[in-house]
Amino acid sequence: MPLETFGLKSERFEILGRLENEHFWFVARRELFLGLLRQHIPQKVPVLLDLGCGYGLNLSLWGEFSEQVLGVDQHLAPETANTSDRPDIIQGNVTDLSFDAQSADFALLLDTLEHVDDHAALAEVYRVLKVGGGVLISVPAHPWMWGARDVGASHLRRYSRKNLRATVEAAGFEIAVVRPYQFLLMPLVIVSRFFGKVSTQTRNMEDRPPSILNSVFKWINRIEVRMSLAFFPMPTGSSYVLLARKKAAL
Repeated sequence: MPLETFGLKSERFEILGRLENEHFWFVARRELFLGLLRQHIPQKVPVLLDLGCGYGLNLSLWGEFSEQVLGVDQHLAPETANTSDRPDIIQGNVTDLSFDAQSADFALLLDTLEHVDDHAALAEVYRVLKVGGGVLISVPAHPWMWGARDVGASHLRRYSRKNLRATVEAAGFEIAVVRPYQFLLMPLVIVSRFFGKVSTQTRNMEDRPPSILNSVFKWINRIEVRMSLAFFPMPTGSSYVLLARKKAAL
């Protein structure tokens, strides 16, 4: 059975999985996630959900913040879901979660909302979180940057800062922080997206930069992340990372 996640072809999904360990975009952004979680989860919570976790490559990292980490993804291959090898990954739909109401303390929606009905997904996250529970969200920024990369990734949308905030607040969450990511490399990103509107070749080059360029870009993104975590956020970026809390019902 071919693996497809959020409409991704299996080849594309596997490429993205391999990139996560070394690619400049993934490595530095993961450091931003970890830094924000350390700032906002001062001690381990009982249950953390990674919604749209894919192969679950990052689940071990989230163990720093929770006693029990569970990953959920809709389109896992049957041989990888609910097996003794990965009991921490559950096959499920992020817009119709199988968890009880107020059963989780924190949720991650990393590169997930842009693939699904975002209102339905956020409503489900709100339902399963305890009052005061948090959610960390990352999405692609700027609708005007739409291109072949988005089509290849089966995105449904990119977000403006205003639209992202409005969507999260409409679901009943109180926003704690919004951090743009990858501002310093924005000129290169804009050029890449411009050519990416007509061809996948630019996307493929961006996926596999020469080793020296990957190292340089990784260093630049890491510098930006350290500045952002030190409360010097960038004005914009190619992605937005948002952390919010579930408000008590009135």
